Amino acid sequence: MRKTILVFLLASLFCSRSSADLFDQMLNTVRDQAVLTATTVVTAKATEAIINMIIDYSSEQTKTDEEVAKEYEAENGSLPENTTVSSYQTQILPGASVSAGTKVTVKSVIAVVPGKNATTTKIEESLTIYDSEDTSAVLKSMTKPAGQGAGMGGEFNSEFTFALPEGMPQGVYPIRSSLLLNGEVAGDSSHELQLVLNIDYSIAGEMVAVLEEAN
Repeated sequence: MRKTILVFLLASLFCSRSSADLFDQMLNTVRDQAVLTATTVVTAKATEAIINMIIDYSSEQTKTDEEVAKEYEAENGSLPENTTVSSYQTQILPGASVSAGTKVTVKSVIAVVPGKNATTTKIEESLTIYDSEDTSAVLKSMTKPAGQGAGMGGEFNSEFTFALPEGMPQGVYPIRSSLLLNGEVAGDSSHELQLVLNIDYSIAGEMVAVLEEAN
């Protein structure tokens, strides 16, 4: 039925063609318009999709502040004067290139050493996703506590998880994760995530196929 309708519509457009050149011109126009329409639909959905995108976060404390302090003293002789981030390492999985809907994980290993003058420290981690064209424009951002009740420091394994939704245009999206101590950035890491978009051109393909059969 769908194909019959396409044949009827296309026949009404091309029944009066006078030459093969005109037909080829029309065929190219249909192809171009199909691509343009598909791209426009994707772009229109992008803003709504990113607003509704969910980012999850989890954090697990693997070492206490006392354990981290002892290790730091063994390597450096004494503790720093103030609480310090001794390590902030991140990686992005499954890799730097994904398709829409694929689960992406930004994993972090955090080590915070309590200083000699240490008091209870608020440890947080943030994730920011930037636009692929205007890399100064923030698409999505969130900040979460890294290890509730962490005290003055410790070591933590954390994960941000999300999936770039259908409707997002393909491109390279900069991603920044930051570690904050008492609201101040104390560690920073950047990644680039390439989104490979698979647009469904099935309708356009049917139109082109009908045109080629009619030629």
